[in-house]
Amino acid sequence: MKMQYKLLATAIAIAALSACGGGGDSASSPSPSPSTSVTPTTVIKGTAAVGAALPNATVQAKCAVGSGTATTAADGTFTLNIQGATRPCVLSVATPDGQTLHSVLESGTGTSAVANITPLTELVTASIAGGSTSDFFSNFDATAQGKLTSAGVSAGTANVVLVLSGTVDLTGIDPLKDTLVAAHGDTPGNALDQRLDTLGTALASSKTSISDLSEAVASNKGSTDGIKTLLNPASATCATYRSGKYQKVDLTANTIQRFTVDAVALTRTNDATSASEQFQAYASEACRFGNTDARLLVSKSGIGLERRAGAPSLLIPEQTIPLSELAGDWVAMSFERETNPGNYGSGLIQFNVDGAGKFTKAADCGMSGCGQPWPAGDLPTFSANANGGFDLTDTSGTARAFGFKGVDGQLAVVIVHANGFMVARHPVARVLPEVGFTNAYWDASLNDMGVTDITTFSNTVTAVNTTAHTYTRQRNDGRIDTWYDNVPFTGIRYRPAVAPVNGIPGAGEAISMNLSNTGLTISINASGKPFYSISIDRP
Repeated sequence: MKMQYKLLATAIAIAALSACGGGGDSASSPSPSPSTSVTPTTVIKGTAAVGAALPNATVQAKCAVGSGTATTAADGTFTLNIQGATRPCVLSVATPDGQTLHSVLESGTGTSAVANITPLTELVTASIAGGSTSDFFSNFDATAQGKLTSAGVSAGTANVVLVLSGTVDLTGIDPLKDTLVAAHGDTPGNALDQRLDTLGTALASSKTSISDLSEAVASNKGSTDGIKTLLNPASATCATYRSGKYQKVDLTANTIQRFTVDAVALTRTNDATSASEQFQAYASEACRFGNTDARLLVSKSGIGLERRAGAPSLLIPEQTIPLSELAGDWVAMSFERETNPGNYGSGLIQFNVDGAGKFTKAADCGMSGCGQPWPAGDLPTFSANANGGFDLTDTSGTARAFGFKGVDGQLAVVIVHANGFMVARHPVARVLPEVGFTNAYWDASLNDMGVTDITTFSNTVTAVNTTAHTYTRQRNDGRIDTWYDNVPFTGIRYRPAVAPVNGIPGAGEAISMNLSNTGLTISINASGKPFYSISIDRP
């Protein structure tokens, strides 16, 4: 035991001498302290481009942990070195025209990654964010970070591929990570860069900005036809009148015609008869075409209202809406007659549709609420029509229906039959406008014989009462009226009658609803002589 002790003591002494450098010709490198660790650096490379490279641009990145900036080279390439970064990350770059593009890097543990920043990645970011990409970047919190899983990024990319199908072919392309060679100097762009050129051309011809398209992608729900119309070529005098297929729905004549519109040439061709006609732009008003008697007014969503010989029609951009998207509660305003011939009367209706298109309940309503539910045997059913839109069938026959989805994903439906029509939407709570908000519009008002009169007005909001949920506005002819939001129920507004004062016209008691993000507002009489008004916001 004593020998073992001496050997151990000798070993300890030798170790001590070694640690002090005794007996050696060179010093060894000290070992790192167990409490000290080297923080890895995450390297993010990519290219910033809009077709052409974005040179000398500042790229910013925010990660779950860590952030960094870099400046792009002449070819748009950049490298970000972020020490101690934890993914996921979101990136941004400003373009020369003042827009900001975004991109994302999904969650993961790798310290080397690729993230291009282009209009395509801006759309992918919008799809993932489900809201403003600027807010997504600015408030990159745990909720935002949680959306950047591998599955979330893949789903966002797939949605953009679907949105752009028919305009930009992204088959087999990952806009976030694929090698991007941007056009610069004498160097042409590669295949991915050419896709950016194609998107840029479509945006220019449709008079749509990438920010508008990004906002549409972010807010869309379900099927994407509501966004695709944004990329069709637009009229020189009306950015929202775009080429494509349209269904012309004659509201009081109960006829449906399908047209192919060339908005650039201002022609349209009847698909059934091949008859073609020309519309002339109205010199003093954008988005107005034709003359006084044959007038076409186009809203900000692309839905048009046409009047010929006093009869009104809606010109609805053709969209394929899945039957399942009709499911839910609806509120509708109708203009119908009991017999033909006969006078029209307005109506307010609430109904519910299941996922198969069947009405589960319905009732006629008024200011005091809804009356007895419709009998179960009278409840109709939606079904797809091969010629576009839907059929709506009940015991009395079949009506035609056409859905239109705005860029925000909100859906409206127009239903037309032999004795009238109705316009419906899902009820969404109204939000009070701000004082000073001004709106210019055309007002197409149908009387009880179905004859349409078109006038032009503007309103300015002069007061808002958040407690009473009311707002007061003044029309450009001096008329003042007050509206009650979400009365008599959600998504509807109510105006008491307005008496004429000192030559300023009055107004009848009315209820009204906006068709979300379409630029159309429907109003009907709440009492007195029947009328049905369709207002179209002017650009």
